[in-house]
Amino acid sequence: MPKPRKTLHHRTAAGELREAVALYSAGILEPERASELDRHLEAGCAVCASELQAFQETAAQLAYSLPERKPPTSLRGRLMDRIAPKAATRVLVRANEGAWQPAGVPGVALRRLFVDETTGYVTSLVKLDAGAVYPAHRHFGLEHCYVIEGDLVFHDHVLEAGDYEVALPSTAHSTVSSVHGCVLLLTSSQRNEIIPA
Repeated sequence: MPKPRKTLHHRTAAGELREAVALYSAGILEPERASELDRHLEAGCAVCASELQAFQETAAQLAYSLPERKPPTSLRGRLMDRIAPKAATRVLVRANEGAWQPAGVPGVALRRLFVDETTGYVTSLVKLDAGAVYPAHRHFGLEHCYVIEGDLVFHDHVLEAGDYEVALPSTAHSTVSSVHGCVLLLTSSQRNEIIPA
């Protein structure tokens, strides 16, 4: 396991750092860099926290800085025409499509059903073998878990077939295991992080 890097606290924010904080404040920084910045801010860099607050306050005021204008009457029709084809499309995954892939944890495999590139959320089928243990992890966003079969054991409760649970953003799960094995339908953020043991 690599040793944790020492946390760097900046004296000023300029150049690439300032640009990264600006993109982060708008929610459009690449997921991997956003996770690094999350950790950096949690470590207490006052300069980056101040820059982030300034960008967020400025963005909040932008809507009030422009004169109010009534949109052209044709705008709604044009907008609906542009989004209609997207609204009519879908992703269909048949039961016999896709293979189980190792999830990087012994006894845990997954089948990705859909990746939302806009939000970074992934919907997958997850399979834990009997006795498998998934490490403790922190949720970047909402995590939806529906148990299709078997049992899923947390430190303080057990989910069984038909049970559903949603974990809220910035919360953490202890290690998760299964006594008899299980299959889950899981929707979660790609930015979730394993908590080092």
